[in-house]
Amino acid sequence: MPHLATSVGARESPAFQKAYWRAFEKTFGEQNSHMIKAMLLSKVKKGDTGETELDRVCLGLRMTMGWLAEAIERTALEESGYGDSTSTSAKPQARVA
Repeated sequence: MPHLATSVGARESPAFQKAYWRAFEKTFGEQNSHMIKAMLLSKVKKGDTGETELDRVCLGLRMTMGWLAEAIERTALEESGYGDSTSTSAKPQARVA
C-alpha cells in the first residue's frame, strides 16, 4: 500500500514531513513517540516507498497498526495543506509552516 501522501504529491513536501512528525508525536505522546520511532527504525531497515526515516516508520506502522498509520498520515496531509485527504485526486495546496 503506497503512502497516501504519494497519491496527492505531498511525499517530498517539507510541510507534510514536518506535519507527519507532529501528528506522530501527538498520537503517541512526546516521550513514547521517540521510543516507538526507534523501535520501528530498528525493525524496518528499508521502506517500501523510499529509504527515509519517514518511509521506514510509516511502513513499520502499516505492518503493525495499519489503521493508525493511515490516521497519522491523513492528519499530516490535512495540517500541511493538502486538502481533503480522502480524495486521491486532491491538488496540493501546501502552505509553509
